[in-house]
Amino acid sequence: MSILSSLFSGISGLNTNGNAMSVIGDNIANVNTVGFKSTSVTFEDLLGASVGQGNA
Repeated sequence: MSILSSLFSGISGLNTNGNAMSVIGDNIANVNTVGFKSTSVTFEDLLGASVGQGNA
């Protein structure tokens, strides 16, 4: 594994964590909004999307 590959893995992890934080923030911000349906993100969902796009 080259250093560049390791850096891309780290970036992917940071992006995944950022996406999860964004979803959590949206859920908290809209907790009192009528009709809002909360969402959740799992690592497996994001991993599958990355593999499907050829990013992993």
